[in-house]
Amino acid sequence: TQQYQTRKNDEFQAISHEIERYENEIRKIEDDELELMVLADKVKADLTEEEKKAAATQQSIARQSVDLDEKSKALESQLQQLTTERSELAGKIDEDLLARFERLFTSKGDAAVVAIEHGVCMGCHMKVTTATAAQVKAGKEIVSCENCGRILYFAA
Repeated sequence: TQQYQTRKNDEFQAISHEIERYENEIRKIEDDELELMVLADKVKADLTEEEKKAAATQQSIARQSVDLDEKSKALESQLQQLTTERSELAGKIDEDLLARFERLFTSKGDAAVVAIEHGVCMGCHMKVTTATAAQVKAGKEIVSCENCGRILYFAA
């Protein structure tokens, strides 16, 4: 309305340019608003997808946790059973031999008793004497490797 009330051409043109500038700013703001709305929709869709993935991952973790708990309980039960069985069997073995085995087990790890294969101790991989191999094969006494001290048995 101010444009129509002006009497000078310069004022009219200045107001026209100002109106045009404001219209351009309005268009730019509307375009920016549309871009932001599109971006917001995309972000919402991405968020929904990621929430679904997170929920699926949580379910998978929950299932795995239950499985691990069950396996842990089974292993604890098995360990208890084996410990009881070992105690019963250890009671039937000569105390000196058991103490010897325990020392070897502690010092050599899980290979306190090893086989002889082709005349070689499988613990230290050294050749044993023919007499030692014969004693082990006979199976009448407990024989140890001369090199590493492990208890030997004959592998058929």
